[in-house]
Amino acid sequence: MSPAVLWMRHGTCEDGLNRPQAHPHPDSPLSVRGAIEAETAAHSMRSRYEPPVLVIPSPLRRARQTAAIVASALGARLGAPIGAFTEWTAPTCVLGRTPEEYPGEYRAWRNQRAQDTRCALPGGESLHAFSTRAQSAATIADDLVSGHGPVLIVSHRLLIGAVAALHLGSRDPVAVFESAKGFRLDPSHLWAPLPGSTHGEERPRL
Repeated sequence: MSPAVLWMRHGTCEDGLNRPQAHPHPDSPLSVRGAIEAETAAHSMRSRYEPPVLVIPSPLRRARQTAAIVASALGARLGAPIGAFTEWTAPTCVLGRTPEEYPGEYRAWRNQRAQDTRCALPGGESLHAFSTRAQSAATIADDLVSGHGPVLIVSHRLLIGAVAALHLGSRDPVAVFESAKGFRLDPSHLWAPLPGSTHGEERPRL
């Protein structure tokens, strides 16, 4: 049985193509490679899953562009972006920077964020806020299915990883964030919960 909710990571954006180890800027557009990835993913989905009736992106540009391509290819309705599906909001001081370029203030924050999960740097999101938002994202996804039927959500690796961690029972903000950091999902690939599972996850690969 096809999952009622499929989560898709957006296609490769320009920042991800040119500086893959850096935090992408929120407005980084989808690259030509990313558009091809999205088109390929949509065609692969046709033969593997029940077509979604609704495709919902995060508000970030790369997700909206990916969702538009996929919705058009699948003949699905493209819904308005939902803020809960956006990526973890990195502090302004690390946007466009690789780990070797992180400023001291960010390194210091990383060392103490586990002790104070509500703290955040300017422009960024705390671990507590991110975990809470991921819980909201999972609830919204379930509500969309109840109201519309099969849904495809176009989001981001860390957010999808956090939803996966919550599905497996994590609730502590540090555990959710660390699990999300270790989550691996290639651009324009899919993840869906394994129905009834409390100990594993399914990552459909396209």
